[in-house]
Amino acid sequence: MTDSPGSLIDRAVELLRSGELVILPTDTVYGIAADVRNDDAVTAIYRAKQRDPAQPLQLLFGRDPALLEQYADLTPAARRLVDALGPGAWTIIVPGRPGWSSPALSGGSTVGFRIVPVDIVLDIVDALGAPLAATSANVSGGPSPVTAEEAARQVGAFCAMTIDAGPTAQGIDSTVIDLSGPDPVVLREGAITANQLASILGVASIPVRRSVRS
Repeated sequence: MTDSPGSLIDRAVELLRSGELVILPTDTVYGIAADVRNDDAVTAIYRAKQRDPAQPLQLLFGRDPALLEQYADLTPAARRLVDALGPGAWTIIVPGRPGWSSPALSGGSTVGFRIVPVDIVLDIVDALGAPLAATSANVSGGPSPVTAEEAARQVGAFCAMTIDAGPTAQGIDSTVIDLSGPDPVVLREGAITANQLASILGVASIPVRRSVRS
């Protein structure tokens, strides 16, 4: 990043508020993001990725827990994981709060949320005052990008800005755990193992639908 962090944050927030897409670094892979309040911008993520609109996007939150409470109904299990893990390489699916809708939900009633341990992303969300609809910055079926160059090569033509923070720390997708039903299910085992999550939640094991771990 050649510009100062402050100028990058200001520019990213300005672009997001105007309905543009931005490529952001996370701890896992680079993501493509939009202001979740702008339906046209959220829909543009699907076009950029050639993604099926029936597949929901995740929401990235910042440091303000009150903002998360506006969009997601945190179950006791979700609170337990967030408290134990802090910002990190997880995506937690919980029931969404009633009274709002977005193309990011793909017509569903659940929200997959993340709080990434990357200061510039947290700063952007905090300055924007709204969560980001986001997903990995790759064309659907393509490799998840761990550098800004890889992300820009795949979806950069659709984005107004790319923030380059070097290679991502984890280099593997986040682990997605669905806590919206009666029992936890790991939909994608990534940077955090299902065994780690089971230990935190105090259960013997959690079924895994898919794993991207080698």
